[in-house]
Amino acid sequence: MTTALLACAPSTRVHPRAMEEVSKGYQYLSKDDLERAEIAFAHALEFNGDIPEALNGAGVVDRRRGHVDDARRRFEHAVKIAPDFAEGHVNLGELNLVGERYEAAEEDFRAALRVDPDLMVARLNLARALLHRGRRDLARRPELWAAARRQYLHLLEAQPANAEAHHDLGFMDYLSGAYGRAAAEYGRAVEIAPDYMEALHGSCIALVRLERCEEARRACRRCVELHPSADRCAASLRGALACE
Repeated sequence: MTTALLACAPSTRVHPRAMEEVSKGYQYLSKDDLERAEIAFAHALEFNGDIPEALNGAGVVDRRRGHVDDARRRFEHAVKIAPDFAEGHVNLGELNLVGERYEAAEEDFRAALRVDPDLMVARLNLARALLHRGRRDLARRPELWAAARRQYLHLLEAQPANAEAHHDLGFMDYLSGAYGRAAAEYGRAVEIAPDYMEALHGSCIALVRLERCEEARRACRRCVELHPSADRCAASLRGALACE
């Protein structure tokens, strides 16, 4: 799951030194230097404890360290004082998504998209929240997956080479029995990201379902070659070898 970092300069009028520390904190985060990032964000918050970008950055540090409750408090504080802070909504939604609170996650991602409709991490995760709700709620699956598909297509309108979106569309198509469409989506994901294990595996099993056996064997062999420890690639290769 992708965590949203800062996409713009701090929105709150704060002391110039605090703004400098916020900027440094995100630079440290980009290098995965959590200790220095934590200090930079803490220093910024000493100037003003209500800087949403600093709270968000400190929350990202907490999240990467596995301190989920602390991260949640930071993100909730950030969006409370700055409701138009899209990255804070995304990061709060990501915690809800991982925690399988899908409806709450959906609300968070929609809040982010109301601020920035082109925030692709929000669009992808909104689609995934809908996808997972559909996996859980069989009665509403057609409705929820139609909504998820719409979000994936919105994403691809802005970012056509998004392998994750093509993979997820393929996944829904496969489970819906639309094997031809699934094979096409998985294949597109592999074109974009040739070592994408889940897409290679999906391509293999969709092609087996279509009885396109030689193509299936090639996809499964590629999956095994690139990911020799992935048991499902090896298991599906056996199925592809048996395909006639």
